[in-house]
Amino acid sequence: MNIDDGTQPLDQQQHEKHDIKKRIEHQLSYLPIDWDSLNPLLKSLEPSTARWTSKEDDPMGRLLLGRVLTNQAPLNVVETVLTVFPDCLMYNPAAFFMACRHYTTNQSVLVAMVKHSLSSRDPSDSECPFPWILSDLVTVSAAQAILEIYPQGVLEPSPMLSGKTLLDYLLRSSELQKHQQESGVSSNLWTKLKLILVSAECSQQANCNACKKNGTLSPAHVLLKRVLSYPDFFDNVSVARNTIWLLNQLASTDAWIFQKPDPKGIYPLHVVLQQECTPQHHTGKVIARELVKTLLQVHPQSARCLLHQRLPIHWAVEHNWPCHDLLLAVYPEALDAQDSTSELYPFQIAAAAAASVSTRTSAPCKQAESMSSVSALDITFELLRANPTHVRPMPAKHHGVRAEA
Repeated sequence: MNIDDGTQPLDQQQHEKHDIKKRIEHQLSYLPIDWDSLNPLLKSLEPSTARWTSKEDDPMGRLLLGRVLTNQAPLNVVETVLTVFPDCLMYNPAAFFMACRHYTTNQSVLVAMVKHSLSSRDPSDSECPFPWILSDLVTVSAAQAILEIYPQGVLEPSPMLSGKTLLDYLLRSSELQKHQQESGVSSNLWTKLKLILVSAECSQQANCNACKKNGTLSPAHVLLKRVLSYPDFFDNVSVARNTIWLLNQLASTDAWIFQKPDPKGIYPLHVVLQQECTPQHHTGKVIARELVKTLLQVHPQSARCLLHQRLPIHWAVEHNWPCHDLLLAVYPEALDAQDSTSELYPFQIAAAAAASVSTRTSAPCKQAESMSSVSALDITFELLRANPTHVRPMPAKHHGVRAEA
């Protein structure tokens, strides 16, 4: 005995769905397309849950979405397709490329697609949702629209980028140099790097609020903090050279980012000198020196700027940066400036740093610490030789380093 439960047989449902798809296909084949009559047809399709194993033609709606985008459908039609086929954007960068190509003056469709893709994302998914943004098929305006929606995506890794984030991929590879040779520094990829740097800064809520309040951005700070966080920075010549090249290119196109402090009053030079300089080899010291030299060339005035009432030379000698002569060449008076906190001259801070390094006995770091100790002693000698009149008793709390001086 058959019981009528008010539902249609499965074969009949499939037949009706197939018939609707044929009517949709028919309307898409004739120009101009009547979108007002097509949209109700799309809505009559029940949301599809079909996946890769389905026997249907175009089970996830990818081909349909492609045709709709190619014909520049209005936003409401695209939204209907996304509703009926919620998985049509899954692993489908081609759809975003189509949106960039066919909606050049209006980003509303692209924005709707990105928001849909993010809304259907697994909460535990930490992969970058748009690694394809670096493609030449994505315009700069489209990239900006995407990054404004989800800026933190630039700090999420992707298998498409060899497990790197968008930011790290550009900082660690030579892609930008290749594009610069082909298209010049005005290339789309170069502009996208700037957008990615800004996005990385804005991805942290506190930084974003500070930027909005003060009207300032600090892309140079973001770049420097990122590369200095790489454990292999001082020993990876290719990454270091690429970083210095990037800094020089930024200096030639956007020198202002090196000449203004961040909301906390920190200049790019401060960002570097606040970090401990720990090269394992002589090459690493050359890299460290070249990095500081590059920053001083674009903004020599930063050698005079205080941070926490300390000059850059105080930070440099304390953290073993081999650049005291570069700083003094720009600001000779720093040689006679005492640290307001410790009341020490630069040569005394260097002596204290040498004494501190010599007390460490950690085996894995012995080579680096030995090099740092020698470097600190060399710096102490050079600073003292520059002005021998500084030889005088040190404050009581630093008596232990007087012999080193």
